Amino acid sequence: MAMREPSALNFSTVIVLGINDNHDSGAALAIDARLVAAVGQERLDRTKNSGAFPWDAIDEVLHIGGVRPAQVDRIAFGSHFTPSALLRALPVLHHGAKASSSQFSPFLNAYVAFQVGLKASGLWPMDTDLSRKMLRSRLRARGLSAPVVTLDHHASHAYSAYRSQPHLDALAMTVDAMGDGTSVTVSLGAGGDLKLIHRQSGFAAINTYYSRITEWLGFTPNRHEGKITGLAAYAEPPPELVAHFRSQFHFLESGSFSRVNYLVPQRVDDAFHSFLNDFSREQIASALQLNLEQQVCAFVRHWVRRTGRRNLALAGGVFANVKLNQRIHELDEVDNLFVYPNMGDGGLAAGAALTLSAVPPHELQDVYMGRDFSDDDCKRALVGAGLPHRKPRKLADQVANALVKGKTVARVSGRMEWGPRALGNRTVMFRPDDPSVNDWLNKQLGRTEFMPFAPVTLWEERERCYKGLAGAEHAARFMTVCFDCTDEMKQHAPGVVHIDGTARPQLIRRQDNPGYYDIVAAFHQKTGIPSLVNTSFNMHEEPIVRSPRDAIRAFVHAGLDYLILGPYLVQQAKD
Repeated sequence: MAMREPSALNFSTVIVLGINDNHDSGAALAIDARLVAAVGQERLDRTKNSGAFPWDAIDEVLHIGGVRPAQVDRIAFGSHFTPSALLRALPVLHHGAKASSSQFSPFLNAYVAFQVGLKASGLWPMDTDLSRKMLRSRLRARGLSAPVVTLDHHASHAYSAYRSQPHLDALAMTVDAMGDGTSVTVSLGAGGDLKLIHRQSGFAAINTYYSRITEWLGFTPNRHEGKITGLAAYAEPPPELVAHFRSQFHFLESGSFSRVNYLVPQRVDDAFHSFLNDFSREQIASALQLNLEQQVCAFVRHWVRRTGRRNLALAGGVFANVKLNQRIHELDEVDNLFVYPNMGDGGLAAGAALTLSAVPPHELQDVYMGRDFSDDDCKRALVGAGLPHRKPRKLADQVANALVKGKTVARVSGRMEWGPRALGNRTVMFRPDDPSVNDWLNKQLGRTEFMPFAPVTLWEERERCYKGLAGAEHAARFMTVCFDCTDEMKQHAPGVVHIDGTARPQLIRRQDNPGYYDIVAAFHQKTGIPSLVNTSFNMHEEPIVRSPRDAIRAFVHAGLDYLILGPYLVQQAKD
């Protein structure tokens, strides 16, 4: 989308700024009931999962939308009291504590208990009112004088998913660690709005279920859960270990999950976790994942049967688990599945903007919501870095030729993606028929991963490559669901098929991204393979690149073969 000049906005235009000021902070902008920009703070301050107040992201979305601060009509925060007023007043303490705390810390338990107690007592509006006054003062100092509201954390999640899929009668479900004292909600969609019918407090056992084991296995919680999901495919889950996890986290016939007493701290060496010492990390991951799938699927099945709503709209950090999403999609009770592409707390800014601007349910066209950079921006960066470059007339064809020859190609072109997935505009591409690519390319990018790279696949060829797509094609455009691969896919694209025979594809249509699509189509024409490796363009533990400068630094550091920067093609000089 081209940026709008402020003068082009008429007096009837309604402009809503959405903000998330917790971890994965960011901002989003809706104009006339349409989301026009959304950016995570991490992409600008270059701190992974940044929790800094999103001043940079706010400036960015206003710039993209061509909006001056004084023109914003409403400002919506995606949580009431997560973070609380005290933590909003002391951001250094807040984010310092989050960065250094363990999932086994008594401070985490205390915070969960505080949030749940604040919600249950009915006193939370007092805390929220303090936050609102503080935030209003902070924003006014930067020229943002519009009325400020806070919205329920899980409502923001629910509306982000419900209003980004086309079914009015959808069932919106949110599951995450905790926000505003809540871990789980179920809402009925009707007439473009949502009615909450079930809520479970932050004492739900799902709260730290996956993250504590992520930490116990030596990974970073709230960041590396995906590695545990990938690791799970490398072993069969021991039944006694599955039962062990079920004893803590299981579905109850009442429609909720089991509860954990967060007033009693868990320890790394307590009886529950000491039991795990007799098993390999692959077995632990496999049992953990299987129990998650069984319990959440039982929860979904219960509420679909109870409500009769067979179209699901999902959001919340738990639904970043693409294998879980596959199992939900495969349920006989589910007709259509959509997972909001920025399903974790990074999506709350857009959820707040979508809620307050009353965007009707619709099929989300794309998530290219960040900034585009002009040809001049790209050229200046290349000249400044001393990189020789050219502007090919048939860029897609030349790039496809390089890919056929086994070259790595990074692409930074068009508007940056919103959310954790690279969907072509901040992407590294490679041919998918090299089964060793997961090892050497991850090493080149400084990563240690257990999941294979994901594929981008031409929309028209999707049935050749994946089984059971019906009802989840829309979600598959955003790389949020796994599918079983066909024998043809396994044979011709082993570099993007996991050990369990699944893949997490991005299905690409030409109208979504012509430049990216044309590269995949040209490669298909030359090789007969309708897919490419698509991995995010970033070094390990860094956010996905945003600017030409970020792209050039990562390109040189990783030693990739080619870089597409806007209309320009750069070839790495090799010694």
